[in-house]
Amino acid sequence: MSEPKYETVKQALLHQIRAGELRPGDRLPNEEDLMKQFQVSGITIRKAMTELANEGVITRIKRKGSFVNGAQAEDHSSRLIAFILSAEDNYDVSYMKIIKGAQQAAAEFGYSLIVEWSNDEQASIQKMLDRKVDGFLIYPFDPVQSKDNYLFIEQNNIPYLLVDRYNVDHPSYFSGCNNYDGAILATRELIRLKHSRIKFASYHFFLHSEQERFAGYCSAMRQAGLPVEGDHLLTRIDYDALSGSVMKRDITALFCSNDKLAVETIEQLTGRGVNIPQDVSVMGFDDWDHAGNLSVGLSTVRQDFEEIGRNAANLLNQVIQGQTHGGSTKILSGVSLVLRESTCENPYA
Repeated sequence: MSEPKYETVKQALLHQIRAGELRPGDRLPNEEDLMKQFQVSGITIRKAMTELANEGVITRIKRKGSFVNGAQAEDHSSRLIAFILSAEDNYDVSYMKIIKGAQQAAAEFGYSLIVEWSNDEQASIQKMLDRKVDGFLIYPFDPVQSKDNYLFIEQNNIPYLLVDRYNVDHPSYFSGCNNYDGAILATRELIRLKHSRIKFASYHFFLHSEQERFAGYCSAMRQAGLPVEGDHLLTRIDYDALSGSVMKRDITALFCSNDKLAVETIEQLTGRGVNIPQDVSVMGFDDWDHAGNLSVGLSTVRQDFEEIGRNAANLLNQVIQGQTHGGSTKILSGVSLVLRESTCENPYA
């Protein structure tokens, strides 16, 4: 019985490697050329190459080719990952934790991380393309407005992954947290504290992450038999009107879409004579490092920023190595509830 065709191709390539015709670091002919050389199908070539890769004879790098293993093989990769963050955001330590997690994970795979704080995302992308980076991590200000930049990267055949924020209408690899479940945890806690007049305050409602948090809030409210009306979503807070509603008991609890807004709300209401949490309970989302060190410790939903960064770099490495299928894998890190002094049982229930 004759050997399978893929085995014939495999042995022929092994012979060339052992004879020194293909040396460590050399790039093998592409699939089309090998099909012509051996007069076989693409399936046969891929089977042969997979076997050689599994046996450690060659290394396959997505969109770059297959290389004979050896010290020089690494030279075909820059071993650089670019992390581009929009300078439009007001940064805090949470962003640095994401970078730290991504950098640690990237180093485990032999990559260096280049961090670029950018006012011009596309210009930064081109700058990193000129440096021959192997992939991109992108933390956009508005992922919908950045769609053309993603298309630009795709046209250059470079893997990329979005961090924390994504465009639901443009599938991509993504690393973030479980916003929906976190919002359910927060809202259920406020309901457990006998609050029924709970409103949701948004910071940037154009972000899908905040929309997911609002959806979780709505779900928990409805599951508890509580109504959700149009005025339950606050996208622009009039603090004079809000303090008036609190003092009239029209609102007894406020779930803020992030800690920054929660802290601002506490400061604004306190300055208007509202007592936190006696008059109104305030819940945040993120668990900033200083959330527990405020004059009123902030109850909030904790997300693990370093884990988000690690997940991002791990997934991007898989994409670079061709170990993923499809183009919209999402990894969501877990969330947990952190209770402090800004929430209490509704004294008017």
